[in-house]
Amino acid sequence: MNWDEERLLALEIDANYGLVPDPVPGRATLRDPSVLAVCAWSPRVRILALAPGLPRPASLDGIKQEYGPDRVPDALQRLAAPLGGRSVSVEGGPCFVFPDRLTVPEPAPLPVITSTAEGRDAARDLVRPDNWQPDEWDELIGGRMGEWAMAVHDREPVSICFTPASNATAAEAGVWTRPDFRGKRLAPAVVAAWSERVRRTKPVLFYSTEADNHASRSVARALGLTPLGAIWTARR
Repeated sequence: MNWDEERLLALEIDANYGLVPDPVPGRATLRDPSVLAVCAWSPRVRILALAPGLPRPASLDGIKQEYGPDRVPDALQRLAAPLGGRSVSVEGGPCFVFPDRLTVPEPAPLPVITSTAEGRDAARDLVRPDNWQPDEWDELIGGRMGEWAMAVHDREPVSICFTPASNATAAEAGVWTRPDFRGKRLAPAVVAAWSERVRRTKPVLFYSTEADNHASRSVARALGLTPLGAIWTARR
């Protein structure tokens, strides 16, 4: 995959929040009006995308902040200040892109099923996790939310990798593991199984996490994901 950082970061923003095509030079616009701004950056690239109709403050010009994957971009802090400061939440952290070949994870200690026809049939007999609403669960196991993989214990899904966001080219990995099953090597196994399913239709796969989520970052390390940069959002 020979895509440069700027193209990849823009693609991840688009997959998660939507980008208006053919932006005005220096001004990227989001499709999702519920997000005030998204900043994706790396040591060499800075992309700031604003909500539709949100003017770009002059205070954003000339920012020369040193990159750090755990650092909140100054651009979002300066943007949040005139919008109410504390009423605007800013969150984010490192993002990764899947290499052509993953580091093979250790075998999962539990069976892993995926969103094949047989897997979808099997999932209908599973006990829905409490953190999934019935309609969301039906969409997930039926494949309408995209591909998925899950580790199962006694008819209960205890670790799931799914597709919370995608576009025609890329997909983002979303991971949930039940608290009492964390630290058992399940997350790397389901993420790897998910990627095998999604690669059939999406050439680019992303994984992102919040700065203080060390367990999630360890999954990226275990699979040998390629650090891309960081992606941060500002929301009301």
